[in-house]
Amino acid sequence: MKRELKFSMLLPFPAPEPIERLFKLAERMQSYPIDSLWLPDHLLMYPKGYCPDAWSVISALAVKTHLRIGSGVTCPHRRHPAVFAQMAATIENMARGGLAIGIGAGEAMNLDPFGIEWRNKPVKKMAEFIEVCRLLWSGEKVSYDGEFYRLKNAYLQIKPRSKIPFYIGANGRKTRFLTGMIADGWIPLAESPKTYAKNLEDVREGAKKAGRSLEEIDMALQIYTAVTDKEDELNFARMFPIVMLLGGLKKLREGGYKVEIEEIGDEFYFKELIPGEDTENKLMELIPKIPYELADEFAIMGSRDECIERIEEFAKAGVEHFILINVGRNPKETLRLYGEDIIPYFREIG
Repeated sequence: MKRELKFSMLLPFPAPEPIERLFKLAERMQSYPIDSLWLPDHLLMYPKGYCPDAWSVISALAVKTHLRIGSGVTCPHRRHPAVFAQMAATIENMARGGLAIGIGAGEAMNLDPFGIEWRNKPVKKMAEFIEVCRLLWSGEKVSYDGEFYRLKNAYLQIKPRSKIPFYIGANGRKTRFLTGMIADGWIPLAESPKTYAKNLEDVREGAKKAGRSLEEIDMALQIYTAVTDKEDELNFARMFPIVMLLGGLKKLREGGYKVEIEEIGDEFYFKELIPGEDTENKLMELIPKIPYELADEFAIMGSRDECIERIEEFAKAGVEHFILINVGRNPKETLRLYGEDIIPYFREIG
């Protein structure tokens, strides 16, 4: 049975100052038929700017809005799973609309500058992190003997009122397979309809291995969007997917896109980049190397009708849940068009 498409929003990070502006933006968003709000969880982020702690903001938003709030995405390296599980259960107990956890294997910008170790089997560590959280949320005393975490008659004195789903930010084959094995949702970034359909097969393979159905997994996608027919505004918005594509040339080629840039190789990987003037200057230099036509493949941009057509293409590829990253020059207008026109259009035909 085909599920109704869901539309959510990623709140902007780096965030607008002061932090109260985020709360006002979230309040505006909940006046539209939006399913949930998501926040990046970063210590450092592109471009330079105001980057508050995501989980502090999530906690505040959880009691301010009726929408589900999620992290898009956190990692298993900066917090012990027991501490994280208690924090998440507490927020879920306060949340008016529920909580979701997006989690990934980690990236250099949040870890290397701070001396946080993460390169030793990060996927295995993430799997254990999820398992430990779920065990502790049971409310029972549990023991666990893993490679990274060990529990002995451990328990929490708070548990979630309802299930907290884990979405894995899986952008590689190993993490996509793990998503199929254990996750409640798949939440990749930088996919075209062609690559999404292809990479979904890794999720399907993992689900089959675990005796699960894809119906148990929310097929989501974080994707850049701008609703406008003005070429200068589109060119500005296209820079965002282009930066992601520059950090994933290997993934592009695996998806069947022929992209060769002499100045960089596969080692120029977004997960390895550290924010800073040198890196940002390099990115600005390389942005013109990616053609706009390719950027448009990995985004939902253009007029109202063009955006609807793109959403339909992604839906045919398997996307059920669009987590929109609003990067237009006029984000208020893009939000309004989604809320008053595009989302209702899909509700009516759904």
